[in-house]
Amino acid sequence: MGVRDLLKRLSTPVEALDEERLHEFCLDHPDAIPIANVVDRQRVTVVGEVASVRIVPEAGTAWLEVTLSDGQDKLVAMWTGRRRLPGVEPGRRLVASGRASATGAGGRMLLMNPSYELI
Repeated sequence: MGVRDLLKRLSTPVEALDEERLHEFCLDHPDAIPIANVVDRQRVTVVGEVASVRIVPEAGTAWLEVTLSDGQDKLVAMWTGRRRLPGVEPGRRLVASGRASATGAGGRMLLMNPSYELI
């Protein structure tokens, strides 16, 4: 790394460096695709860091919404009938596999009831 590269990294905000490291980590995972490449109605596997966890209470049943970030894009994984998943909390990384659906707010990609693995 040259002096110019070092000065550039020193002047880059920490959040941007964290997102860059996260994106590189996600790209290195076999079988996973970047969230930006997720296509509606296709079965996909993505890797990301849990950005937020939210319980959505509804009459009859609740569901758990988890926002995953790969450092460049985000998607929402939803588990119906669940209020929590052991180990799934902000800052944890996981692999999620399921069928994508562009039915979220503003066309945001959703994974409904995906299988997952903490990493």
